[in-house]
Amino acid sequence: MRLGTIVGALVALVVIVLVVLPTPAVQQDNVATASAGFVLGPVQVFDGQSKLDVSYIEVRDGRIAKLHQQAPNTDLPLIDGQQQWLMPGLIDAHVHAWGNALEAQLARGVTTVVDMFGDPSYLQVYQQSRTRAQPQWHADIWGAGYLVTAPGGHGTQYGLSVPVMHSVDDADAMIQQRLAQGADFIKVVYTHADAVYDHHPSISLAQLQALVTAAKRHKVMIVAHIADHQSALEAVQAGVDGLVHSFFDQVVSDRLLQELVANEVFVIPTLVVYEGMLRQQVNAQYLLQNETLELSAHVRQQLQSSFPVNLPESYYGLAQQTVKRMYDAGVPILVGSDAPNPNTAHGWSMAMEMLLLAEAGVPIEAVLEGATVLPAKHFALGQRGRIAEGYRADFLLLNDDPRSDLTTLIQPQAIYKNGVRYQP
Repeated sequence: MRLGTIVGALVALVVIVLVVLPTPAVQQDNVATASAGFVLGPVQVFDGQSKLDVSYIEVRDGRIAKLHQQAPNTDLPLIDGQQQWLMPGLIDAHVHAWGNALEAQLARGVTTVVDMFGDPSYLQVYQQSRTRAQPQWHADIWGAGYLVTAPGGHGTQYGLSVPVMHSVDDADAMIQQRLAQGADFIKVVYTHADAVYDHHPSISLAQLQALVTAAKRHKVMIVAHIADHQSALEAVQAGVDGLVHSFFDQVVSDRLLQELVANEVFVIPTLVVYEGMLRQQVNAQYLLQNETLELSAHVRQQLQSSFPVNLPESYYGLAQQTVKRMYDAGVPILVGSDAPNPNTAHGWSMAMEMLLLAEAGVPIEAVLEGATVLPAKHFALGQRGRIAEGYRADFLLLNDDPRSDLTTLIQPQAIYKNGVRYQP
């Protein structure tokens, strides 16, 4: 089987079908308001990294005002936490959002997303709301806007007017243009010169290096879409801050591991997309056969879809080994679903990605950190991703300890965004 078949499938990771996603119905009765404030407890608190010795959380003006070991003496209403588990809202570090995607994400407990390629005007609409801790019925969003790619390269096939990079001399203009459009960071598509691709040309290594230099000059983070080991190695050596996919053409080499660690590069594996290409089991096991879940016809269609490739399942084992080796070497592993690509759906696929990372050998607490603390840190999302005083009151209530059972995230008992309980 030609390598081009493998990596060619990987390069097609953004399938943008301009369909308006279903809007979750929101009932505002019996919902604590951000302005009134409340105390929630008793609860068992996992802060994204460890269990805290607190049982009550005080919320005021959409933020966590104080954490208490005992019920505080206050005039604020007390909401019975019933000893449920409380943890930060999830952060999906790789999505493509349009239509009602942000509402769909919040409905499943994802309170913030990082968009890896989309129309800048969509990002601009929501950038103001993320600065205010006020009631809202959608996840917050950070994004790259338009990616940087070559003429005819990946990202140009979806009907968006993506400005392309023609030469090394375009690097500074590319960065300035994206920043002027509101980009929070830069995303570039790169494929090494000797890759045998069936389609989609790439910018050159010299162009990539020029982009990285320009990004650093403008003090903006730059991440790379890659689809094979050699492209990943060259991107890391060029100085990118993160890889927004892993790969499965081979197991990660010691050399690449050393470069990742030395350059403090994070990786967003997006295993759920690869699992859909190569195995397609996780959705059936946890979602499609679960009769207690209310999956719309649109969501079912997304979760049952797959890329039109015919590759052996053994390649998925290479992807799993790579993720485990990266984690063991100390590479930060961030959780991202790449929704709504085939085999994914906004909101639902976050828990699936977490389960797949755990299956690959990443410890559950590290998976949870990669879905909360780490994306907030690496993408500079402000006071999100933790349960701490002063942070956004974005949190979930769960039946079980997520450190022992990630499936509890599939059906959160309650979702709070900016201190307001979301009610479907």
